[in-house]
Amino acid sequence: MWRLNRAASRHLEDVLGATVNLPLRYWRADMLFSGAPDDRLHDLTAGLFPLRLVKKKTHPLFCLQVLPDAVGCRVCPCTSSRPRRAIPRRSIRQGCILAYTGQIMDRESYLVDEILFNVPADLAFKLRFRGLVPEKCLSGESNHQCREVAP
Repeated sequence: MWRLNRAASRHLEDVLGATVNLPLRYWRADMLFSGAPDDRLHDLTAGLFPLRLVKKKTHPLFCLQVLPDAVGCRVCPCTSSRPRRAIPRRSIRQGCILAYTGQIMDRESYLVDEILFNVPADLAFKLRFRGLVPEKCLSGESNHQCREVAP
């Protein structure tokens, strides 16, 4: 297990490209993480996401905001399934090059930002850091009818 020391925390931007598991205290808005198990997401969202639970399947999480005093992050799940209804939904473009890691988005990923929750620290460290999504890679409008899921 790799841990960030004090020098690394001062130079976080220099080490993000080599980081796989990023502790929650280093998360920032617009960061993308992958590998959240569907069964865990189903529990964390009170059954709202995913609509169809498939064992051993995962979805990415997008960090919307860091909570006060960096106690955690508010996130929303992402899906590659195109919205069926005319819900305004932001997406991360296919082909987008993520900052810090240089990873390329292999498909369009829609932010399910009508479902918000705080990511637990134990789950956060198990997720794979994909990179920071540049503003130019986000398209569409945010959904203003958010449902926050109580912890």
